[in-house]
Amino acid sequence: MSDGRNILVIEDENSLRLLLSSFLSKHFNVESRKDGLDALTWMSKGNIPDFILLDMEMPRLSGAEFLIHLRSSGFFRNIPVLVASGSSDPDLENKLKTLGANGFVKKPINPTEIVETINKTLVGNYEMETH
Repeated sequence: MSDGRNILVIEDENSLRLLLSSFLSKHFNVESRKDGLDALTWMSKGNIPDFILLDMEMPRLSGAEFLIHLRSSGFFRNIPVLVASGSSDPDLENKLKTLGANGFVKKPINPTEIVETINKTLVGNYEMETH
């Protein structure tokens, strides 16, 4: 059952987006978008999520480009963002933190860990870490 908090899942892979949305909707209000451009368009219409789960590699507007736009925005810059990526780049985590990501998780994603991370982050007494 949703606790009223709004989570935005940005993932270009349909099956993973649907799976994450389905699982997370048991705990939160979930909105999902297929890429960063769709997400920014949705947010620009006055939709402000409490937390964003962001894929890194997407068409049109990548996770990195999305983070740059988000962190330069007055309205959205403080929304916690957890980035998910299947990349094996050892410097990716540092690059993401520089861009403003609050945390990083490696794919395949463990949905239970994501829920725990979201809950702890939104309570405000937890700093996201790499999983």
